[in-house]
Amino acid sequence: MSKKEIVSFFVLFILTIYFGGTLVSYIYFEDFSYGVTEYLLIIALVVSWGQFFTWGTRQEVKKDEMGKQIIQKSSSISYHILFYTLLLLWVIDFFFIGNGNNYTLFIALCIAHLCNPIIQFFNLKRSM
Repeated sequence: MSKKEIVSFFVLFILTIYFGGTLVSYIYFEDFSYGVTEYLLIIALVVSWGQFFTWGTRQEVKKDEMGKQIIQKSSSISYHILFYTLLLLWVIDFFFIGNGNNYTLFIALCIAHLCNPIIQFFNLKRSM
């Protein structure tokens, strides 16, 4: 491990301990339930650790041919997982929970469905 990776690891570790302790104290000491901010913080920490274990501080690996293929394949897989998860959530909400009144989830589903073709269009125009 390089010096930069060690420093990144310790900074991420300290942030995780601090925020993890804060989130645990919310439940045990203040009888507080998690809100949107807390969930976004947990997601940010998980994504940061995922980035650290995947690429570390080696940005040049992302730019070589194998790194580009890994990023492209993982982007495609995550797009499909996102779309089908939103579709499933919308169907569950439409038929079982909200009786079709949740337009925000439907709009998110539409945006997720349109996102990939629009980005492909702009990338095609940029590369021509």
